[in-house]
Amino acid sequence: MLTLREVCKSFGRRQVLREVSLQVHRGEVVGLVGPNGAGKTTLLRIAVGLLDADRGAASIAGLALARARVAAQGLVGYLPEQVPCPRELTVESYLLHRAGIKGLGARRQGAVQRALALAELAEVRRQVIGTLSKGFRQRVGLADAVLADPPLLVLDEPSSGLDPMAARRLRDRLREAAGERAVLLSSHALGELEAMADRVAVMFDGQVVAEGTPAALCQAQGRRSLDEAVLAVLEQAAGERAETEGAR
Repeated sequence: MLTLREVCKSFGRRQVLREVSLQVHRGEVVGLVGPNGAGKTTLLRIAVGLLDADRGAASIAGLALARARVAAQGLVGYLPEQVPCPRELTVESYLLHRAGIKGLGARRQGAVQRALALAELAEVRRQVIGTLSKGFRQRVGLADAVLADPPLLVLDEPSSGLDPMAARRLRDRLREAAGERAVLLSSHALGELEAMADRVAVMFDGQVVAEGTPAALCQAQGRRSLDEAVLAVLEQAAGERAETEGAR
């Protein structure tokens, strides 16, 4: 569904992504993890066509973002880390507005009801967004992402601001959603990813330095949890980088 091939991106003299390749298939949840500044958000923005890669290619369902951006973007629902919701609208009115923009027409009412249910927003549907907590605003962003029932979801820190119970419910809903679509998400909540993700890609300094199922990553590092395995991978990557820089 989503293919990223040898993607490179620089901002000025700083190289943020270095030949990153990644695939996400329908029915699969892939987690993107790594320290701040590893390039995760930049990669997600390239995946949904908000940024252009300097080199490499990105495609959704075979549509190259470089050549068919609008058509490809119509297949993806995106949740940024900072949800840009208008504070003066109610949750339901905002989602109805967004459904209209997405061309749902007569289907928009049903689409909004399904999105409210998936994001567990029914109880605040008539509440003004500006009065909601950060966690609830994050759910509004998720509801927006799933409105048009896209085959691909790209989510940047979807559990940010959620309490542990809400994060667990969101995990369960995303796992259900992945039965019909592909999901790529970044997260620092490794415990949640271990229970939800089919594969995890570990990023460090603009590169994918390890990739596999949570169980395979744990086995490869001789660790009992994904949290410990990812930390071991990052420590190894940092050590190799230090050796390389010391040899120059």
